[in-house]
Amino acid sequence: MSAMDFGKNRGKTLGISDKLEDCTLNSIRKVLSDAMIERACRSCNYHFRHRVITPVVVVLHLIMSAMWPEDSFNASWQTIWANLVASNYSLAGHCPARGSVSTARNHLPLAVMKEIFNYLSQLAQKLSERYDKWRGHRVVLVDGTCFTTADNAQLEKEFGVPFGFHGKGRYPLVRLVTLCLSNTMTILNYNVGRYATDENALLEPMLKTLRKGDLLLADRHYAGANLYWRYLQNGLEFLTRVNQNLKMSKVKPLLKYSTNDFIGYMKVSAIHCRNNPDLPEKIKVRFIRAEITIRGRKSSFWFVTSLLDADRYPAEEIVGLYADRWRIETLLREVKINAHADILRSQKVEGVYREIAARMSAINVIRNIMLEAAVEHNIEDPLRISFCETVRIILAFAPVMAIRPIQQLPVIYNAMHREIVSHLVPWRPGRNEPRAITHEPKHYPKLKETREQWRNTYAA
Repeated sequence: MSAMDFGKNRGKTLGISDKLEDCTLNSIRKVLSDAMIERACRSCNYHFRHRVITPVVVVLHLIMSAMWPEDSFNASWQTIWANLVASNYSLAGHCPARGSVSTARNHLPLAVMKEIFNYLSQLAQKLSERYDKWRGHRVVLVDGTCFTTADNAQLEKEFGVPFGFHGKGRYPLVRLVTLCLSNTMTILNYNVGRYATDENALLEPMLKTLRKGDLLLADRHYAGANLYWRYLQNGLEFLTRVNQNLKMSKVKPLLKYSTNDFIGYMKVSAIHCRNNPDLPEKIKVRFIRAEITIRGRKSSFWFVTSLLDADRYPAEEIVGLYADRWRIETLLREVKINAHADILRSQKVEGVYREIAARMSAINVIRNIMLEAAVEHNIEDPLRISFCETVRIILAFAPVMAIRPIQQLPVIYNAMHREIVSHLVPWRPGRNEPRAITHEPKHYPKLKETREQWRNTYAA
């Protein structure tokens, strides 16, 4: 690793914009370098004037806003500017206005953030190669969730609001479906759409981005003969629980490996066949039943997979592999809680898409650094590295790397790796925790109108 990997250019007289670039989130600049950000701008034909807040600073600001404990753009920007002032005292009290920072964010095209995400995804896949295989297949997890956006007419028109038992919801919701590697939790791809969009519709265009032979692990929402056919057409293998509407008593075994493991046909619904004439009448799949204990209770589950060879793919291993599907729930928690995507701050449609891209990119930046540390220090299971502790270490090392000579940066970066791998999570198979809280929330009433409406109503 050379000092130039960090994209810094010290040793010359710098302007304010150069100094700002020089001190911003330096601990991630090997993974996400200035050259890469500028290349993304060029590939998207984004031409910009050299202002104080350059595209490099804007991108790093967006990434930092996902990592910083305070979930606001303003908090992360104030931290960036304070780091600059700490080594350039004459700039104290001259922080750009919040409106200027917001304008700089709005000027950055969404395509640039998507290009950066794609770069980070490819880098993560390369670093994951020594970890991502199960019996020759990359194991890919898929699931979806929703984000809340600001309450305005433009976002409501774009994304829609939910309707439920209590009527119309208050805030527009964005639906997201994401793909990740099971053994490293790096995000391969994602797609967003309106709240009313079905998750399978968001998943379909992403299937073409996966590699032939990838094994897709999904819950029952992604199960069904028509969906299985689509996976196979894209060269993918699959493993899901049996769809709740399928009656196993009507499935006739073609080849029995055991009472609880056999190959049979699944019929494709006539409705799907009418909508898509290319669909076959039935497909051949393998059914596996297993007794699983969940929260102290034994339950019987049926699984369905395209892995038909019982010698190459033992039933016990397939059932055990499906337990890894729950890892994506942890990823979604990281995106929504750790990266603050649960409630999106942007007021404009493109801003919402840009904010999601930045938060997904931030997760991959962190995972890339964790993988670098795991590879460098021969960690067998990178998932045992603490995600939260890695974020703390990245933020703690950033100011130090901003003021040290560029020749020392590789040494400091290696020290950061050593510190990251020193915090391994204990191996806890079958860990079970209650979905309950010990402290009640404060007994304040729910605000059922905007704060401005409340102020107008109760103004003295």
